[in-house]
Formats: sequence, structure tokens, C-alpha cells
Amino acid sequence: MNKYIKILSVVLVLSSSVFLPDANAVSTGKTTEMLITLAETDPMLIDRLNDFALNDAELLQQLLKMAGADPVRLENLVDIAESDVDMFWKLANIYNVKSSSTIEPAEEEQQMSTFGAIDDGSVIRN
Repeated sequence: MNKYIKILSVVLVLSSSVFLPDANAVSTGKTTEMLITLAETDPMLIDRLNDFALNDAELLQQLLKMAGADPVRLENLVDIAESDVDMFWKLANIYNVKSSSTIEPAEEEQQMSTFGAIDDGSVIRN
């Protein structure tokens, strides 16, 4: 019976992975490993993810993006998405802004070319 559940869980993982975009092959590989591990250890979470795959692929994509390869974070995010979808999308918006903008230290101002130098009020061309 336990072997049957594992096989069923792997089938569910593979069938739900069809809905996942291949935006980044490395992260998709890590996600697939995580999903296979979850299929072996937590088939109920896989069932919940499969429901998202069938009903709201955009939500599933966002869940997997935010969770990375962390199954605990994924389960917490699924709990939030199931209990309060509006709160989840607020978190997703914050996450997307954070991940899309790269905050860099203040750079020195770029000097603009004047195509020449100013000397006592007159322009000297080079």
C-alpha cells in the first residue's frame, strides 16, 4: 500500500510539473527534486499542489517561485494561499518587487561630456 502511494505521488508530481514553465532550468531542476522528495515524504502536500496546478497555474507558479527549493517554506506558503488568498498575493507582490529590483550602492555620478573644456568663460575645443 505504501509503495502504491509513493508511485501515485510521483505520478502526480510529474503530471503537475507539466504546468510549470521552464524559465530557469537550474531552479526547475531543484524544484523537481523538491517535489519528488515531497512525494515520498508528504503526499498530502502534493495533492494540494496538484489542486493548484489544475485550478490556478499562476498561483502554483508563484508558490514555487517564492519557495525556491525549501519544502518547509512551500508548505507555509500553501497554508497562507489556502487560508487567505488576498494576503498571499500581497506577499507575492512584495516578493516580486524585491526580487525584480536590484538595490545597488550609490554610484558616483557619471560625468557628462562637454565636448571641450571651459576656460574662463570661453569654450576650448579639443
